[in-house]
Amino acid sequence: MALAAASTAGFCGSPQAVLQGSLQLRDLSSGRLSMAKANRMPFAGPGGLAVRAEQQQSLAESAATSRRAMLGLVAAGIASGSLVQTVLAETKAPLVGTPVAFSGIPKPVKIAGIAGSISHSAISKQLIDLAIILAESIPGLEVEYIDIDSLPLFNLDLVHDGKYPEVVQTFMDQVRATDGILFASPEYNYTISSPLKNAIDWASMETTVLGDKTAAIVSTGWDLGGSRSQYHLRQIGIRPDVYFINKPELSST
Repeated sequence: MALAAASTAGFCGSPQAVLQGSLQLRDLSSGRLSMAKANRMPFAGPGGLAVRAEQQQSLAESAATSRRAMLGLVAAGIASGSLVQTVLAETKAPLVGTPVAFSGIPKPVKIAGIAGSISHSAISKQLIDLAIILAESIPGLEVEYIDIDSLPLFNLDLVHDGKYPEVVQTFMDQVRATDGILFASPEYNYTISSPLKNAIDWASMETTVLGDKTAAIVSTGWDLGGSRSQYHLRQIGIRPDVYFINKPELSST
């Protein structure tokens, strides 16, 4: 029987358990939405400038933390259909606060949902569908399914005068317009699927598409819930500067 896993989330369990929300949560009290703080970069300069730089960075970190927390909540919700309702019920104040917009105007956090399989009935696509449904119960969060099925195989011969095939350009623009990414990856031969790697290769052609994106992973596989594919996906994300969430990690058997 195939297993499913998620790592923002390392979820392990059957596909049916994932989709029906019957996975068991481990260490929920301490790891539910524990996000690592962004690293602070030292600022060399006069004291006043350093203070202003730190204040600006604090605002940016708040926005990043909001995105990470929201994305983590969606990924965790895939593991347990009741998690979102439980978290919201236990929290009197907003869990992650209003997403920060530097213009001062609140705006929704937009997440790209990318499924690694091009099969019509793929579990990875069903997981993205579930994430879209879960996001509807989280104020200020939107998950948008982004199709990779029609992307051509990565080939620089298809790029002419800096212009990409129309389907590739559309894909890149869609991802660029989001604040984070939820990858749903099947595991094939201990690694990610070729369609997903192909999509990442195209997206990495321009640094503004994937650069500094917060990302989470849900995965499916035969024995370890696709966890080995997650290791490879995290490694692939290093070069284009994709920042994967490490916690919470949830699993079920």
